[in-house]
Amino acid sequence: MARKLPEMGQTKVKELESAWREHTQVWERERLMIVKLVAQHKLSAEQIGEATGKSRRTVFRYLEKFMSEGVAGLLTRDYKSAARATLQGADHEAFVEQLKVGKFRRAKDAQAWIKQRTQTQLALSSVYTLLGKAGGVLKMPRKTHAKKDAAKAEEFKTTLSERLATASAGAGKTRLWVLDEHRYGLLPVIRRCWGLKGVRVHAPYATRYQWGYLHEALEVDGENKTELLFTPSIDQDVHALFLKQIGESDPLSRHLIIQDQAGFHLKNTDHRLPANVKIIPLPPYSPELNPVEKLGDLVKDAICNQLFDKLETLEAAILRELDSLRHSGARVAQLIGQGWLLDQANSGVLT
Repeated sequence: MARKLPEMGQTKVKELESAWREHTQVWERERLMIVKLVAQHKLSAEQIGEATGKSRRTVFRYLEKFMSEGVAGLLTRDYKSAARATLQGADHEAFVEQLKVGKFRRAKDAQAWIKQRTQTQLALSSVYTLLGKAGGVLKMPRKTHAKKDAAKAEEFKTTLSERLATASAGAGKTRLWVLDEHRYGLLPVIRRCWGLKGVRVHAPYATRYQWGYLHEALEVDGENKTELLFTPSIDQDVHALFLKQIGESDPLSRHLIIQDQAGFHLKNTDHRLPANVKIIPLPPYSPELNPVEKLGDLVKDAICNQLFDKLETLEAAILRELDSLRHSGARVAQLIGQGWLLDQANSGVLT
């Protein structure tokens, strides 16, 4: 004879209704729903199982748990959930610090680090989960010269406002620029592009050694202007010409130029330096301190995977890409960013 579902008393029904209001997790609601359907006494155990995706045996098992142990028994799992891959406290902080400095080349490196620190062997799948939760992503590291002095770079960031104050002393209006140069040429730049899975993408290529130089300067604050100059070569006389262009863009202001210490860059003692221009040299081997470096990537993204027949055509393509910078101070400000440089510039020194 088929096993019948029993009747429930009012006390059990009230207990069930109260639990339905208090417990909201999916698995809890699933068990409570099965018992509620039993309490309604409209469906058989087979029909309830079919409606909820459970077997007839499971329906009776949940019912027996509820009848003998109440809601507490019904909502007590008979197994322990798997331990979640996680790092706590100081271990998690140390893991994030390792990510910040790019210590893990592969997930296996992170796996080995975790084992050494916590004496726990995690599966690679768990390590990938940890990397994702900690905000880890695969990225190409930026080259840092072995001779770079990190302490000097940090000192420059914290003392720039003082240098700006000294360089702007006695001036009426002062304008701050970041300056750099990029070489471009007819040798194509090959970069990643979107393609169809399973189909190899080809980019045109030809060996052509013709080069030019783009000189660029972005104003850090104020009007956020852009100054550009294309030249076939680069040396101190050419650099002096670009500095003169910047100085003449606003002859009544003093222009402070942040630039690296390349051999073709003028120093403050050079007689070719315009009278209304002062140089703020960056620490050696610290290109990351100069936001105008980002402009080089914009140019390469625009001209990559293409062949140009002559430099003039290439220069026209570069100018089209930089048109938004030339005509929009907001775009320049976006490229400069809201970091330490802007804070130093807005420290009350510049007028």
